[in-house]
Amino acid sequence: MFRGKAHPITNEHGISELFQLPLGGVKQWVYIRGQDASKPILLMVHGGPGASQIGFIRHFQPILEQHFVVVNWDQRGSGMSYTRSIPNGSMTVQHFVDDIIMLTKYLCDRFKHEKIYMAAHSWGSIIGLMAVHQRPALFYKYFGIAQMANYAENERISYYRLLEKARRKKHMKAVEKLTGIGKPPWNEWKHERVLSKYLNLLGGGMSRDGKLLKALIKHVIQSPEYKLGDYFRYLMGLIFSKKALRQELSKIDLISTVQKVDIPIYFLMGRHDLTVPPEPVKELFDSIEAKEKQWIWFEESAHSPLFEETEKFSRMLKENKE
Repeated sequence: MFRGKAHPITNEHGISELFQLPLGGVKQWVYIRGQDASKPILLMVHGGPGASQIGFIRHFQPILEQHFVVVNWDQRGSGMSYTRSIPNGSMTVQHFVDDIIMLTKYLCDRFKHEKIYMAAHSWGSIIGLMAVHQRPALFYKYFGIAQMANYAENERISYYRLLEKARRKKHMKAVEKLTGIGKPPWNEWKHERVLSKYLNLLGGGMSRDGKLLKALIKHVIQSPEYKLGDYFRYLMGLIFSKKALRQELSKIDLISTVQKVDIPIYFLMGRHDLTVPPEPVKELFDSIEAKEKQWIWFEESAHSPLFEETEKFSRMLKENKE
């Protein structure tokens, strides 16, 4: 079977590896890159669920690769890690949290570190915050990008804000489609797809200007990391992951379940994000007890500060490295 390969790093002290690692009974793909293999480890946890990023991520992390060994991972059921043989029953939030913990232990053992850093985006910030809550001794600091808190409340606010924006902009097609699906909660993923479509069209979704998705697709098409079959796996994994996790996600409320984290935490929020409205996240931020906590606005971003304001994001992580 033809699979992708790591884009090379020529620095003699560098590392660039793309490989499978068994985590929780499922083989999952891991991509490790850095200009100096002795640097601290930064684990990036992608969003979605199912929105893997191995096919494009290196274009957004050259600064990070100077200061960290950066680890990206296609989660179970996502991207390169998608197969038809993954049992639906293994697609639970706690299984993903356990995968993070197992991967972190592997990285600490392999690179001889006591702890690592974690940056988790959107859906990834649910399982990321749960992991540092359950096993704080494995982590130096946690960075939640578009941090999620209460999934159902998040979706409810997002829907009404988007509908209001569509009416204000007189985008009658969006108004028609959004009123057609009715207000959340929804039991079917197809309703979430409508919300996501118009979030991206109206500028509160993946990026503020709506151009990010096209750039990511271009990177993936030109990527040595992904082969033709991986494009299929990406799409199938996205659908599979969202459907498999939909019901459990609708019950997620980190405000009530994560009340204390024994490490420094940082919430990195896009000022124009309608996908993750700030109100539930602010409630989580105010209520959670942590060794240190900071809320950082990205003024030019919607849902993806790590891709929209890459330099600021990279600099912030570098400056907060111990």
